[in-house]
Amino acid sequence: NIPDEKKRYFIEKAFAQAERLTDLLNDISLLNNIEDAGGLFEFNLLAVKPVIYDVIENLKHRLETRGMECVVDVKPEVVVKGNESLLFSVFQNLIENSINYAGANTSITIRQYLEDDKFYYFQYCDSGTGISDEHLPRIFERFYRVDYGRSRETGGTGLGLSIVKNAVLLHKGQISVRNRPEGGLEFLFSLAKK
Repeated sequence: NIPDEKKRYFIEKAFAQAERLTDLLNDISLLNNIEDAGGLFEFNLLAVKPVIYDVIENLKHRLETRGMECVVDVKPEVVVKGNESLLFSVFQNLIENSINYAGANTSITIRQYLEDDKFYYFQYCDSGTGISDEHLPRIFERFYRVDYGRSRETGGTGLGLSIVKNAVLLHKGQISVRNRPEGGLEFLFSLAKK
């Protein structure tokens, strides 16, 4: 007969693995849909700021636990032709990436810093540790991990930044990443106005 404590331990382990598999399947499904069936996503004129605030609200507990703050510098009139759930995924995955890897008591800044006739340009950065330059060219690849050991601890499917890149491309934008001279990781990306 297995003691209750041990039963609970095994059930919790199995549940955590089931959750991890569910996350993985959801991410693979989303990525495949973006790549193979992008035309099926509905695009409407959409204010970006409320989407960002929804994501922050959704991740509020995790941000607070890590002592992290988010600064959003996006005007209410910034409107793109977008898909709400995909844009939610873009900001959710970027912020989760910072939560998992930037380190405690760091800050995140999201700002719209430029526009032209066709695009709004956004900067997403954190004040964390950054990653070594050799990893930067591969950071958007499916399942690419900078640090396998840490990735196991922090969870995640290894698909988050792949989803970000493909979702940005579907919004007719481009995305790049670099280490900031003052520390932390910076993503610059564009989203089409129409």
